[in-house]
Amino acid sequence: MKKKNLVFFLPDFSPGGAGKSILNICKYLNKRKYNILIISIGKNYYRKILNEYCTKIIEIEKSGTLISLSKIKKHLNILKKENTILISNINYANALFVLYFKILYNFKLILVERTPLQELFIYFGLKDFIKKLIIKIIVKYFYRYADEIIANSKKTAKDFSFFTKKRCSYIYPLTIDKLIVSKKKILKKNKLNILTISRLSKEKNVLEQLKALDILKDKNFFLYILGDGLEKKGINTFIKRNKLNAKIIRYSDKIKHKLLKNCNLYICSSLFEGFPNAVVDALNYNMPVISSKNHGGINEIILNKRGGELYDVGNQNQLAKKIFYISKNYNSSIKKTFIAKKFLKRFTKSNIEKYENLFDKI
Repeated sequence: MKKKNLVFFLPDFSPGGAGKSILNICKYLNKRKYNILIISIGKNYYRKILNEYCTKIIEIEKSGTLISLSKIKKHLNILKKENTILISNINYANALFVLYFKILYNFKLILVERTPLQELFIYFGLKDFIKKLIIKIIVKYFYRYADEIIANSKKTAKDFSFFTKKRCSYIYPLTIDKLIVSKKKILKKNKLNILTISRLSKEKNVLEQLKALDILKDKNFFLYILGDGLEKKGINTFIKRNKLNAKIIRYSDKIKHKLLKNCNLYICSSLFEGFPNAVVDALNYNMPVISSKNHGGINEIILNKRGGELYDVGNQNQLAKKIFYISKNYNSSIKKTFIAKKFLKRFTKSNIEKYENLFDKI
């Protein structure tokens, strides 16, 4: 049987949910059926691990959009088009790929939407508004030419299907390798160690968590922020100015697992999230979760509040009340966690069969 070439493209392969999701797909795909190639713009954080599962890792030097696309095309020229499937991830990359590689060069193309449609309706200045307006136009009128559109949650699939008038299916990410059997977390002396794992960017809205802590002014609460990004300086300034019990820690897998094991509350405060993998990780480590109502798959993960707490984006008073409630009602919060944990098998490697069926159909 002739192998298919699967080419995964993610512009920014830094630590995070999108990169980790692609890594897990590559890990479990049948290597007898597929040659797997990975393309990124700039350095690929997961390169060393991906080398174990992929035929080739390509890091395109950062340059203008058209130059980058032409460089990608040169790498694709050595592959037989009829035996190659491009898999683009993230909407702004998908918009370019559908125009350049599908309409112009007629490659087989799958678009994977890892952020909710609502992202395109939230703006950070005029430049961002114009960029997202262009992407929305391309999504609405050109996504229909893709061979398949996949979302990472049922909600996102429904929204894109309605917006594009083309069926969008969904496959949950392969977030966890196995369910962790561990002791129920106990809150000792009302000391609440809070964790958030996040890229430090505007849309992740980490300052909202700090503002909630500032409202509470409880010295028994400590927030660990695992991540890096452009907002790091501003976040550190806010922490120092308000003398908050909070600390930014540079991401590593080792530190991530240590904090998941030792913290006893997880908060996701994003303005929008397609599928917050870190929430799944927190639940797997028996941690209560508070999340913003950030569209995407959060309701599917915490079972419409049966498995966790939700608050309205922008309402730090409401978030503060949720934190305080969990600190005083920890046992009942843990019960919610175990309700959500019963359904975490939906987010394991068992989903790889759905991907393979899709690739084989195309």
